[in-house]
Amino acid sequence: MFVVMGGHGPCWGQRARAVLAAGQAVTVITRSEAKAQFWREQGAEAAVLDVRDVPALAAMFQKARRAFVLNPPASPALNTDAEERRTMQAILRALQSAGLEKIVLQSTYGAQPGAHSGDLGVLYEFEEGARTLETPLCVVRAAYYMSNWTMGSEAVRSTGILETMLPATQRVPMVAPQDVGAVAARLLMASVAETGVYSVEGPAWYSPADVAQALAAVLGRSVRAASLARADWLAAYRRAGFSEEAARSYAHMTDIFISQAYESPANPLKARRICTPIFSRFLGSNKSEQRSCLHSRR
Repeated sequence: MFVVMGGHGPCWGQRARAVLAAGQAVTVITRSEAKAQFWREQGAEAAVLDVRDVPALAAMFQKARRAFVLNPPASPALNTDAEERRTMQAILRALQSAGLEKIVLQSTYGAQPGAHSGDLGVLYEFEEGARTLETPLCVVRAAYYMSNWTMGSEAVRSTGILETMLPATQRVPMVAPQDVGAVAARLLMASVAETGVYSVEGPAWYSPADVAQALAAVLGRSVRAASLARADWLAAYRRAGFSEEAARSYAHMTDIFISQAYESPANPLKARRICTPIFSRFLGSNKSEQRSCLHSRR
């Protein structure tokens, strides 16, 4: 049996679906009974639990042969550094006695040591902690999710302005979350000997100006990218509901991302999806689905 954490929403269901399609037994771990029921209807088992419940999570891992693990994002209204480290450490404790034959772990481009750098520091620690388990491990590092750009879609619809912290013409690696899910599913079912770090990005790098053009095609109106000055980043995060601690952490992460102060992968896997069809899908999704995909992940 395979365990898949976070197998809900149009973003990440690809993992569980692919494993099911291969005829493997799957248990999806979720925090929502409604999402659990959805997966039961698809032929999977489902467990509703809080990942901070180490005994319950450990019991699920102990029933499995292999597991896909991710650290769920904390509410930005909280101190995300502290909250996400708590859940990360709980997952690692639950894995310690699991005896799994393979683990696939979701991470991000730019993962690096750092106490207040958003996902970059937390997921680096997650990777390092998983390596100490001495279980065959695949780490999937994803580029910036294309779907993140649809978060402010209502404002873009009404104003035609795509507000961004990136310079309007700076191209950066992006990827469709569905493609990341497909890579993770393949690695989960691959040979135990297939391990290592797998960086995943889309077929090309895109700038906010490129994104504005793609959104314009989907929304049927002109859209332009407007870059926020660095001095305005904290205020923008606060307006979006981030706590003071989270705002500062994510502003630091944004600075690292824009300045590309991280080691770029030498040979990333090139996924196939491009921006416009991704926007078409996500802008047609309901808002709860969008939040499940977009919430504060790079």
